[in-house]
Amino acid sequence: MHDISDMAVFVEVVQQGGFSAAARRMGLATSVVSDRVKGLEKRLGVKLLNRTTRTQVLTDSGTAYLARASRIIADIAAMEALVMEESTVARGDLKVTAPGPLGRQHVAPFVGSFCLEHPQIRVHLCLEDRFSDIAAEGYDIAFRGGPMVDSQFTGRCLFETRRVVVASPAYFDASGRPQTPQDLKHHRCLVFNSQAHYFAEWRFGRGKHLRALRVEGAMASTNSEVPIGWAIAGLGLTQKSWWEVAPYIAQGLLQTVLEPYEPEPVSFYAIHPLRSAQSRKVGLFMEAASRWFRGFGGA
Repeated sequence: MHDISDMAVFVEVVQQGGFSAAARRMGLATSVVSDRVKGLEKRLGVKLLNRTTRTQVLTDSGTAYLARASRIIADIAAMEALVMEESTVARGDLKVTAPGPLGRQHVAPFVGSFCLEHPQIRVHLCLEDRFSDIAAEGYDIAFRGGPMVDSQFTGRCLFETRRVVVASPAYFDASGRPQTPQDLKHHRCLVFNSQAHYFAEWRFGRGKHLRALRVEGAMASTNSEVPIGWAIAGLGLTQKSWWEVAPYIAQGLLQTVLEPYEPEPVSFYAIHPLRSAQSRKVGLFMEAASRWFRGFGGA
């Protein structure tokens, strides 16, 4: 069985930006850290880092190895922490961020339930329609939509949801129904743009047919919920996650269109920095979130 510590040393070198910084953080000599990485490369038979006198750049093999290794180390740390601390009472503070609509409608009730179950844990929930810088702003956990690609973080996929284009029956009666995404240029589009621009990228199609279409908005908002209200009022079309509009569709206030061009469902994650993987309170929060959102997202 291979020594997982070599894997941990390699991950630390990448995260710290060099052998010297990693050595200081791990309390080892720089030569020892360098030898451990060289030994790992020799055992794997591939080059993980291209070294110069001042920098270390990941190879393609190194990038792939880093992604897997980071998650393995985080999973091991979380497992060990939970086993060692299972008899203790979790306590402390958690700073959590989530998108506004998901946060208000679903994360906030979950946090309330979680805090009742774990009264020694305090949660500060920040709801924003922008992507917060998790590390720089000191967040312990973030709810995020889209692929999880940053190797600094680990987490869990909570649910998947469709992306649909909707408008009111009154709008369709007055303006007709677009038959293809290209027809949207002849319609009033209602967009969310956190930078206060009048455009957005709406995705259509799957696999090799996937494309991002730049949509010019007749109306735009920095609040992601506002376009839904505009659509209900008959002011145009908007593209949203199914869970955001499902209640209004059920009430007959909105209808879907362009169903044959729907993109792949969007995944929503709860993620946290790798450094907090051993935290008992983070582990409990992640487990509880996974249970709470099981089956959520809609068809």
